[in-house]
Amino acid sequence: MMLAFLLTAVLALPTGTIRGSIAPPEKMKITKPVQVVVFSGDYVNVYLADVQKRVDNYWEEFRLLFIQDKEAFLHFRERAQVQALEFTLNRMRFDDPDNVAKFVHNTTNNTFEFHSVPQGECKIVALVTIGGEDFIWSDSVILKDETPAFVILKPTP
Repeated sequence: MMLAFLLTAVLALPTGTIRGSIAPPEKMKITKPVQVVVFSGDYVNVYLADVQKRVDNYWEEFRLLFIQDKEAFLHFRERAQVQALEFTLNRMRFDDPDNVAKFVHNTTNNTFEFHSVPQGECKIVALVTIGGEDFIWSDSVILKDETPAFVILKPTP
């Protein structure tokens, strides 16, 4: 039993904390609780690769529309990000169902905090609903030590 404890302590990866807030634009009301997710390690790459694959597929299918209507491209880019979020979350649930909950938070007060996040590159992704439409707001941080990282998630131009 002591050997198992020692192995766990030796093999434990260094972790950090991510704190943050959601910053909606003035005069915009978030209509549902915001789902905030932290992707770390390989999941950062899974998420980013899936977003890119979906955007590329949409571009191939709707290129002529996007050339004529840039707003349509932005809409489909948001859609690709929402779908990639769900895909990556499902992958996390499959790979490690016992720990996925500590990397997903729902907030109604526009703040969030994640503990025991593996150090290294992390992607913080928020699913925000405004006026019945879903948007992805995200940011990246690199956790280097136990010093908490702070992020403010807001719409990207």
